Amino acid sequence: MAIGFALRAKQSQPDATERELVSAIRAGDDAAFEELFSRYRRRISAYVFAAVRDHGRAEDITQEVFISALRRLRATEQPISFKPWIYAIAKNACIDEFRRTGRCSEVSLDAEGETEALASRLSSPEPTPDMVAESRERLSDLRGALQGLSENQHRILVMRELEGLSYVDIGERLGMSREMVESTLFRARKRLNAEFTELESGQRCRRVRAAIDRSEAGSVTTLGTRERRQVSRHLAHCHACRRHAWMAGFDPSSLKRRGIAEKLGALLPIAWW
Repeated sequence: MAIGFALRAKQSQPDATERELVSAIRAGDDAAFEELFSRYRRRISAYVFAAVRDHGRAEDITQEVFISALRRLRATEQPISFKPWIYAIAKNACIDEFRRTGRCSEVSLDAEGETEALASRLSSPEPTPDMVAESRERLSDLRGALQGLSENQHRILVMRELEGLSYVDIGERLGMSREMVESTLFRARKRLNAEFTELESGQRCRRVRAAIDRSEAGSVTTLGTRERRQVSRHLAHCHACRRHAWMAGFDPSSLKRRGIAEKLGALLPIAWW
């Protein structure tokens, strides 16, 4: 059931900057909030729907996001950049929904606007089968790319992109300097982009299948340690390559018996079922 919250999408301040609108909201101007609502409602709704895959819940959560945003804006004078701030609230709302329902989430990190771009493409209330299939593939690639990060890189990305922590807060939590946090985050984003590009282009699939085909009678002993690790990580999320492995007589479970376990970790906002 949708909660009782409706805002008129006024266009009374179409030329105002987001910073000006935030200041006006904090001064008690409801019309300023309605303007921000009209600018972001469609995008946030598409973003949430991409996560929860339920139109009713997406509507409820979207309204809850904006209610929370209004309450927080008027509770503090802390400077904010509205766009990443409202998306962070939406991410956390989706995560709370996953925890409440007991559903496992696969959440993409919005390191370079990937999530918003996907949400825009899913803004139609009834995504076509082709759109859904393509989005599933891209999310699978993002999940695989995240697996390519080191544990420390993954942890810092989660803290920054999902939890919205500052560099200083991350440093205090991990016992690192601000400079080290910035450096690690830069390398993590760069590696994530490289991993994703390789997966999306199909290069990773071709390399993994070539390694499988080179193995003797499906034996992992013919693969080097690094190659086994890469193959194991890739097969953990790529259904097509797992099928290729089985058809080639290569048992993916043999990689796990050698102690090479993939770490999926907490992924950042989007679940598919």
